[in-house]
Amino acid sequence: MVTFSSLLESPTAYKAVLVTGCDMYAGYQIALDVLQHKGKHFKCVYAVYFKENDMVHHLKKHGADCIKLAVADGADAIAKAYSKADVVVVLPPVSDDHWGKDSCVFVSAAEKAKIKGLVLCSKINADQLGNLPMLKPLIQMEQAYHDIKGKIKVASLVRCSLHIDMLWLFRDQIASDGKICLPTNGRAKFAPLVESDASHALCRMLTDPNIPAGTYQLTGPEQLDFETVAQHAASKLDEEITFNEIERKDMEQFLKDKVKLCDNHIGYIGDMLEALSKGLLDKCTGDLEQLLGKQPMSVKKYFEKNANDFKP
Repeated sequence: MVTFSSLLESPTAYKAVLVTGCDMYAGYQIALDVLQHKGKHFKCVYAVYFKENDMVHHLKKHGADCIKLAVADGADAIAKAYSKADVVVVLPPVSDDHWGKDSCVFVSAAEKAKIKGLVLCSKINADQLGNLPMLKPLIQMEQAYHDIKGKIKVASLVRCSLHIDMLWLFRDQIASDGKICLPTNGRAKFAPLVESDASHALCRMLTDPNIPAGTYQLTGPEQLDFETVAQHAASKLDEEITFNEIERKDMEQFLKDKVKLCDNHIGYIGDMLEALSKGLLDKCTGDLEQLLGKQPMSVKKYFEKNANDFKP
């Protein structure tokens, strides 16, 4: 069985991992987890970003070699950066001004760079999200992955559910108003996962010799809806918290004015919530527990652990 671990332990390996999308929370969290193993499993950790921000600065401080790259830079520039690593972990470059069909260059460049290991991070049921414009590039990135995976020694496709950490963007609103206000059906089922669990699982995939490459569907341990999420938040924060369904334009204005997110990121969140309303994110699997080797964090535990972030 060829694993990412055996690839990285090879005498000819650089023992280097490159993670893209590190100016957004998911990529940042994965890079931070990988950095915890620097010196043991990895000699070098490269963090690719589009826009420099506090997360990029924090990764630099903790020893990451940070590289600014954009879709517009093209396959040659991206492949040149990839060629420094044994394994490339690709996250959707949503913060990039050119997020769209050309974003698959971040996948296809892996073949050009002749890298040995590739992980593509995508979303649950990505193949069903083609009618949502900000999610359609996920289908194209997955297609690019399937086109080249036979030429990559070790390759994995990791599809993730909606992250409950998304609510951190609305923490001030939750704390001040006691409401979770989102443009989605409050009774639509999904199995939210915690970002730290997803990044820990991916890091274990890279370092554990007993975890094979393949396709993984990462979800939280339980299927629930946002009305139930609000109830769990209320019980752990000891505050009255309710769910309110709002217009998409109102959420978009909030994220633009108060959180200062870029338009692509706002649209991506909006389309994910629309996918939830349509019942496209209801999958619940045991893959995350398999990779972690333990029970994933529940929504209740997430609010208990992060209570201070959601209190006035």
